[in-house]
Amino acid sequence: MSRGPVFWGIFGIIGAIIGVVCAVGLPFLVSFIVDQQLRLQPGTIMYKFWETSPVPMFIRFYMYNVTNSEDVLNLQVKPIVEEIGPFTYTEVHERVNVERYDNFTLKFQQKRYWQYVEEMSNGSLDDLITTLNVPLLSGAYTIRFKPQFIKAGFNAFVKRTNTEIFVTKTVNELLFAGYSDPLLNFSQLIPPGYLDIPPGYDKFGWFYNRNGSETYDGVFNIFTGVDDISKLDVMDMWNYTRQTKYYESYCGMVNGSFGEGWPPRRERTSIEMYSTDLCRSITLDYTQDVSKKGVTFYRFAGTERMFASVEENPDNWCFWSGDVFNLSGVSNSSTCRYGAPAFVSFPHYYLADPFLQNQVEGLNPQKELHEFHVDLEPRTAVPLEVAARFQINILLESIKGIRILENVRQVYMPVMWFGVSADLTDSLLGWIHFTLIGPYIGSFCFFLLFVASMVVIAKSGIKYAKMKRMQPKNEVTITNDRNK
Repeated sequence: MSRGPVFWGIFGIIGAIIGVVCAVGLPFLVSFIVDQQLRLQPGTIMYKFWETSPVPMFIRFYMYNVTNSEDVLNLQVKPIVEEIGPFTYTEVHERVNVERYDNFTLKFQQKRYWQYVEEMSNGSLDDLITTLNVPLLSGAYTIRFKPQFIKAGFNAFVKRTNTEIFVTKTVNELLFAGYSDPLLNFSQLIPPGYLDIPPGYDKFGWFYNRNGSETYDGVFNIFTGVDDISKLDVMDMWNYTRQTKYYESYCGMVNGSFGEGWPPRRERTSIEMYSTDLCRSITLDYTQDVSKKGVTFYRFAGTERMFASVEENPDNWCFWSGDVFNLSGVSNSSTCRYGAPAFVSFPHYYLADPFLQNQVEGLNPQKELHEFHVDLEPRTAVPLEVAARFQINILLESIKGIRILENVRQVYMPVMWFGVSADLTDSLLGWIHFTLIGPYIGSFCFFLLFVASMVVIAKSGIKYAKMKRMQPKNEVTITNDRNK
């Protein structure tokens, strides 16, 4: 008779042990599995996503059309710009020349492919845009400190080729197709090494020769996180160096992630990434929590301190050259752009010094449209939304000895801005949500198993005790019956 409660008691003890062990251990087990799957090694989910992103990416270009270019030159009036766009392209990344090393790093190059999406665009690639003549201004800016005889030769060439400060080109020419320029044609005749112009740069276009190029973005070397998950996706080297030539001191160091992933377990502080387009690291600061479908994300955004002046952020001293006026809101990228007087800012001079915003008419900075931000789920660092937005500005200024620029008014002229966007799909968001809450649901279920097992143990114990109390009485009754 005692086998029943004993059996259920043992069963309850086993269930209670399983329940308490699994309730406590399941979150740790799932966390371990998640970290394993986040590592960049063949066979993991993250490696599969790294090879081919499951999230569609788009890049939107907005061109600034100067509507009063003649008055800008003849009357030195304030430029009036008109934003044209967006011109939307899909963006696909392909990793090539992948090599793995024993120090838990991974070397690769990447090809980026862009394809025009007409139905998501506003305008035509054949639309005409009046903008600054970047090859002309780049050439002039490069020789601004050269002897006068070099400038005299430059002046003669400009006059003979009828080169103008403003040009009118199609959107396609300004972006990917490129257009011929007499200065670039002449540069092809100069032996390599004398000019800071890459080989084959026979046309000018902001993305000319970049579509499908495996060399333009350089060579990446990043940590895989196999030995230390806190170093996942962090840059080790770019183009085989940890210190670039573009900026001095720590400003030239290759820091942060490679821009498409971050180590997990983020806090409400900041994240850092290395931008090959800017040839520098940038820091995004935590600004707010963002929720979607029950999942909380941390928003990291570009703030005033990213492009702040030396007076406002002394740490930015090495991002500026000594001959350029230091203004908050722009970053000098001339060393990164082959000597062109290129300055990077947020679109419409968002968060910039009012002086920059007031130099040009037609700008309307808005946080919702022009903020650079990344929303990361803190446990896995998977991004919900990426909105990488930058504006390219060209410095138009008078240069002594350059005749065509002698009487121009100084202005940091916006020529275009672009935004790269990638939004997490609902299916991936659901997977992340399950990954986050699944272990706790499982722990709760095992806790219920523990409670139920304890009830079974208690009931078995009570029943067993009752049977023990009844056993002597039964034995006496049997003995009396035998005596009779």
